[in-house]
Amino acid sequence: MATGLLSRYDRPKDGQPMAAPENPSALRFRGAELELWQAGQLPVPVDGDALENMRAMPLAVPADRVRLAEVAVREDERRHLRQSLPFIMEEDVIDPVESLHFSYRPVDGEKYITAVTSCDDMNAWVERMGADFEGSFVHEALLLPWQPGEICVLIEETSVLVRTARWQGFRVEHGLLATLLVALPNSPEAVIVYGHHQDDDVKLLPAALLNNVQWRQGDFSSALMVTARGDETLDLRQGRYAPRLPFARWWQASRVIVFALLIGLGVQVGSDVWQYTQLSRENDALRRAIQESYRSANPRGAIVDAEKQLDRQIAEYTGGASSMAFTPFLDRVTRIIAERGGMSLSSINFSASAGEMRLDLLAPSYEEVEALRQHLADEALKTTLETSSQRDGRVRARLRVEA
Repeated sequence: MATGLLSRYDRPKDGQPMAAPENPSALRFRGAELELWQAGQLPVPVDGDALENMRAMPLAVPADRVRLAEVAVREDERRHLRQSLPFIMEEDVIDPVESLHFSYRPVDGEKYITAVTSCDDMNAWVERMGADFEGSFVHEALLLPWQPGEICVLIEETSVLVRTARWQGFRVEHGLLATLLVALPNSPEAVIVYGHHQDDDVKLLPAALLNNVQWRQGDFSSALMVTARGDETLDLRQGRYAPRLPFARWWQASRVIVFALLIGLGVQVGSDVWQYTQLSRENDALRRAIQESYRSANPRGAIVDAEKQLDRQIAEYTGGASSMAFTPFLDRVTRIIAERGGMSLSSINFSASAGEMRLDLLAPSYEEVEALRQHLADEALKTTLETSSQRDGRVRARLRVEA
């Protein structure tokens, strides 16, 4: 019987130096009490206050309350596996499937590892850990170290925890251990045993495996020293038992910030409303002033958009890129008429787009009209006499003046 301290967990491979694994920690039940188990350390009782700081720690659920099994699932069944799994395993369990909780994960091709436990146990564990607990529920046997060809046996006070394969393990009474190990389908190459009394511990094993035993002084924390953190495992918290988002804790942590943001938002909204009210009043006053200004320039007609209407009317007198300004044109013509003397204007018609002005005037004689036409022509104003007539000793004439 080998009793060395090194197994295939510890031996370096392919000539590489041995690297120290990063070990996991877990919470475990000792009766009704909860304890924290860390690699190489004594277990520490956990009360409610301490549990607040361990929300993400995995809980090692009792192996005797959970059954692990491997099932084959066809591809067409995978989509609705959560609903169909209880009926797939119905013949393999004694209790009604309605009272059981089924969790699973794929492991290889069509193979799925499943964990079956009672809903009562799941409810009790969830209640014990509290609504804010976010950690996984892990079969405790799957936290023991394991390598292909080996099994790991942890001998505790009243029972034995055994890991027999990557996804298999169980807890059994001392007297049944030898029987169950003999019944394993494949004989292990090595049996790693953790305990405190070597002679008594070895007596629990079947004689056929004694030559393969490697006994180690230690308990669950000693086994965790060899187990690597981050190994894939099966989390029982699935379906309706999946961890809920910790809204209450988030609220406790952020309510001061939320209140500050709400106060800031309220102040900002109040300020915006006040500014909007002030600007609305100023806008109303400005609209009234615009309308008054428009009426002072144009007292007639309906006001639809005073600014646009006034701009349009002013544009007719100021000209644009393709039209003539009225005021400068009128100034030139009336100056020339005033210089001639003895004439009076009766009407003026102006067309900005055509760039011309029609004048109806009264003159003392035809000679004066012709002299005025010639004077306008000399000032670069093309002038055409359109009509003329004489009445009561004066001549009424219409001239078309183009710039």
